Parts: sequence; structure tokens; C-alpha cells
Amino acid sequence: MKKSLFILASLFCLKGFSQSSILISNMTNTNNVVAMAPNQIIEATTVAGNTATYDFDIKNTSSSTKSYVLKRYDIVLHASTTTTNVAKAHFCFAQNCYLADTYTAGPTSIPGGNSTTDLQGPNQYITTDLDEVSTVGYSLVKYTVYNTATLSDSVQFSIKYNGPLGISELSSNVLSALELFPNPATDATVLKVTSQKAMDAKVSIYNALGAVVSERTITIAEGKNKVDLSVSELSPGIYFAQIKMANSSVTKKLIIK
Repeated sequence: MKKSLFILASLFCLKGFSQSSILISNMTNTNNVVAMAPNQIIEATTVAGNTATYDFDIKNTSSSTKSYVLKRYDIVLHASTTTTNVAKAHFCFAQNCYLADTYTAGPTSIPGGNSTTDLQGPNQYITTDLDEVSTVGYSLVKYTVYNTATLSDSVQFSIKYNGPLGISELSSNVLSALELFPNPATDATVLKVTSQKAMDAKVSIYNALGAVVSERTITIAEGKNKVDLSVSELSPGIYFAQIKMANSSVTKKLIIK
């Protein structure tokens, strides 16, 4: 009886801790292709006005054919302080190259034991690009590769551009890139904000005297978020919309017509 229980427990553990079928390798330097650990952060640099490019191979380490999808998360994109330009992240994968407004691509099928570099056709492996603006600054972009049949079979890696070595992946300002559209608004506006992590946040609207006239709690996802705000009950004038989470907050002037 004890032996049977031990076998069942062992099988349960093996199932619960099964390894991913995905192995990502950094092959930017073709003379030194390096297998990457899950959640690895690549330290990268950019040049003002130029594109930083990195290449990654996906290997299916299982014995059967699997289909994989690539998803991009723009956690932080460097914005120029002298212009309205923001760095743009984009990528190539599964025989196609995409513009910055495409975040998911695939699937691509990889036979067991094979890699994207073994597949026929152009742009099979992952090529990540970051178009830097006229100044150099900090950006953080995450990528996730996952198996379409088993979503838990996934691997994520990040590229940290121009970040000091050893810096925490999350900067002290978790929130960034707050926008309001339309602004001026009449009945409603959309708050757009980028967050480095997922957690609850509070959205508040203050009048010109600093009094809270509207407040609600929302759940923010990692990456880009959109929040609909109703302002139909507010009188015309100048207000300030603020979103706050943990020790981070961003504020934007809002005009009601």
C-alpha cells in the first residue's frame, strides 16, 4: 500500500513539475549562441536615432510537433524630453515582420527536436527591434513564447535597454506614459497608462482646488492599459486625472468642455 502511494505521489510530482518544451537561445552573436534561462533579462544598449536588433531561436525540446505563439509587452518605452516621440518596439516571427501596433504573432509549428532555424522560409525565428528616438533612454520590453495547446507551456524573456547593470527590473516609477483621449472631453474620456506590473490601482479626478470629485478602484495589467472615465456629471473647467498604485502615481490635466 505504501509503495503504491509512493508511486502515485511520484507520478503527481512529475506531472506537476513537468518541464517546458520551449528552449530560447540568444543568437544575436552567431559565433556565441547562448541558451537562455526562463525569465532571463537581456542587457541591451541603443544608439540615438537607430534600431537595436536582437535575434532569438526557439527549439521544441519535445518529441512531437507543437505550435507556438509570440506575444510582446511594452513595459516601458523611452520618451524624448524634447519631442513627443517615443521609442517603438516591433518584431519579426513566423515568416512575417510586424509594425509596432502588433503585439501577438503566430502560431508557427515546430517538429519535435527542431528549432525555428530549421524551418524553411524567411523570418522564422524571433527578431526583436527597438527604434530609438533622438535621445537614448531606458526601455523595457518583454516577450512570451507559449504553446497553443498548453498555455502553461511558456517561456518569457525581457530586453532591458540602457538600464544600469544590476538595476531592479521594476523602476521606482511603476506607472508611465499617461494619456487622456479625448482631451478636452465632454461626456467621457479614455485614460491610457503603462504599468511595469499588475496590481490594483486608484483612479481619481481632482478639481482645480484639489478636491476629489470622482474616484474608483481598478485592476491594472502589466503593460498597456485603457480605462474608460465618465465625466458627464462634471461641470466645464480644468481638472486633474490621477492614477495611483503602490508608491507610484501619474497625473494629467483634463479639460471638461
